[in-house]
Amino acid sequence: MEERREFRDIRSGSAAEDAVALPVDEFMAGLEALQADIATEKNLVWERVADGTLSVDLLKRLAKEYYFLGKWLTSEFGSLVSNAPDLDALTLGASQHFDHWLQNLADETGYAGDRNHVDMKVEWAQMLGITDEELLSYRAMPESIGMVFTSLYYMRRSYEEGLAAFGWAGERWAASTGYAKLMYEGMRDHYGLDVENFKVHAYAEEDHGSMADFLLRQVAVTAGQQRRIRRAIDHVLTLRNARTVALNRWLDDPGALRTSP
Repeated sequence: MEERREFRDIRSGSAAEDAVALPVDEFMAGLEALQADIATEKNLVWERVADGTLSVDLLKRLAKEYYFLGKWLTSEFGSLVSNAPDLDALTLGASQHFDHWLQNLADETGYAGDRNHVDMKVEWAQMLGITDEELLSYRAMPESIGMVFTSLYYMRRSYEEGLAAFGWAGERWAASTGYAKLMYEGMRDHYGLDVENFKVHAYAEEDHGSMADFLLRQVAVTAGQQRRIRRAIDHVLTLRNARTVALNRWLDDPGALRTSP
């Protein structure tokens, strides 16, 4: 008799699938606690820009870091649009996830009124005398590379993980620090630079951050979704915090600070 290979019956499931989802409000409160536990470092480089004491050389390096972040994160926006769970809504106005990310993509790429956000970072670099070749050849900090490409991984992996990584642990977290206002006013007042990139982000990220929290609540319903969301946020915030630690180490170098004019 011919032998037959038996396949495991996958319908039996696993302990992970049998888990019970938390109520959404309880789950979201847990994410807040997770953020408080992980994102513990305060970015001192932003503060040194705000008071004008960061050296111009380090300000140039910071501009290169922001260009690296902007170039790669902006390139993956389309995945959040295409993975939106309500992209088949009768009209764009009837959608929430799709409409939000479509507007966000248009904003980031310069089709919603403000200029292309990557171009604004290039303009900032040019204000500081940084050449295009310097931007293209710049080797970002390992922590920046890790944070960016971990975010990109989750943005491609699933909608809820991308929303968690980029929206909740990215835009929402950034808005909560008030960094854009610090950077904009500090460079305007102490370096004579009117940097449009930070003027725009000072108001845009607050809106985007609040929308990320609103939208995440809608896709954090099942135990599987909650597990994936929490893991994405854990990884991205861990790397964001490590990046902050690395940035703060810049201030230990001789010549890192100057006397504010």
